[in-house]
Amino acid sequence: MAKSSGETKFTLKLVVDEERKKVVFAEACRDFVDVLFSLLTLPMGTIVRLLENHRKSEPVPVGCFSNLYKSVVDMGTDDFETEACKQILLYPRSLRDVQCKRLKLNLHPAEGYKWFSCGSYNCDMCSGFSTSRCRCGKLMNKETPMSGAKVVDYNIQDGVFVRGRSSFIITDDLKVAVRSTDLVLRKLKSVGCGDLRKVSERIVEIGLDEVMTLLECIFSSNASLTDTFLNKQSPKGVMKPCTTPSPYMEKEIEARPEEIITFSAIVRKHDMKILYVECKEDFVDLLFTFLAVPLESVVDISGESSTLVCLGNLFKGFKELSATEVSRSKAVLPHYYKCQKQLLDIITERPQLLFRASDDELLDLIDPKSHGRDQSKKGSGFVKRDARFTVSDDLIITPMNSSSALCFLKKLESPTEDIQVQEISISKTQAASLLRASLVTSSALNAALWNSTSKKRKQET
Repeated sequence: MAKSSGETKFTLKLVVDEERKKVVFAEACRDFVDVLFSLLTLPMGTIVRLLENHRKSEPVPVGCFSNLYKSVVDMGTDDFETEACKQILLYPRSLRDVQCKRLKLNLHPAEGYKWFSCGSYNCDMCSGFSTSRCRCGKLMNKETPMSGAKVVDYNIQDGVFVRGRSSFIITDDLKVAVRSTDLVLRKLKSVGCGDLRKVSERIVEIGLDEVMTLLECIFSSNASLTDTFLNKQSPKGVMKPCTTPSPYMEKEIEARPEEIITFSAIVRKHDMKILYVECKEDFVDLLFTFLAVPLESVVDISGESSTLVCLGNLFKGFKELSATEVSRSKAVLPHYYKCQKQLLDIITERPQLLFRASDDELLDLIDPKSHGRDQSKKGSGFVKRDARFTVSDDLIITPMNSSSALCFLKKLESPTEDIQVQEISISKTQAASLLRASLVTSSALNAALWNSTSKKRKQET
């Protein structure tokens, strides 16, 4: 790692094919590989926000996740169960935040766990969000030090995600492996660099800006190192609007009523394309949950590792080299992301017991979705109950009002005779397919649910 009085920087040794102007591989230290693997632990909403801040003038979209995040930004506080519901979606938390505090370069160090109370000495409630309401009715905006919160040891010398003191090889498409002469020779031969006179070594420094460009390239390039260090930019656009992958197929499992969400799809008859859907709160809660799911779990739940080559390679290296548990086939989220109908494979966990630092008084964590004083109206999701919404094909979510349906129909520019309304029910299989489509295309509803609409068409004919 490069020594600097300011921003933390790492030194990478790039092996470059000068004839093709491509990076063959890079040699990196364990500390940098830890930072690289930490990108997989970021919640999708955090990734969208970081990328938007990285290129404010022209942010690179991430499938449909950028639209989901913007929908939360644009919706009013009154559309959510509580004010805190909007905050927990705009600033999603990860249970790996504590691990990431030990990184030499943490992409969001200000987002570590902070705890808030209402300030009343006789109240024994706390929250991780300053917009929560205490059961006494007051706003919980007073930061409270906790003696029982998990302590981070910054002196640990054995890495964060990768153990040992080895150096590593990172290929242009982000395959990560422990460095060895045999691996170097095999890689040089595989890309046709038998003549070492055509290969050079370059030393580069990588800091926050380069890591952010690398994060963009994970979604947009099959040559991430070349685009980051030689081209100095990521390709424009993560996914082209016209790209619609084949629906993700998985054996259908009979679901119980509480594991099914039903909504109305407005469909164009001649090609059975879903134009938009009208839904209640459960479907919107499901989509907003996507923002809290870490990237590693999106890949694991949706099975998406083939379309985005660099992402698939990085995830494989994460599983093989990480000394901690990586893949549990389920996303593990903080307890307050639990919804009434949780169709995805998600586990919600509460943190360890918390004590007020001043007197070691045991504190109870309040659910940010609760309504404070009126505990009988605890929220079961993020948005208001008994509300209705429209969701576009690219997952722009809008609260319904008297004119929204007409506005949508006018924008479609399709004759009313070519439009029909279908009732669609989705369960775990379609939810995983929708999560996958949200990552790899800007046409998520059709990519994930086209089989459902076409099946109904066959039944009708």
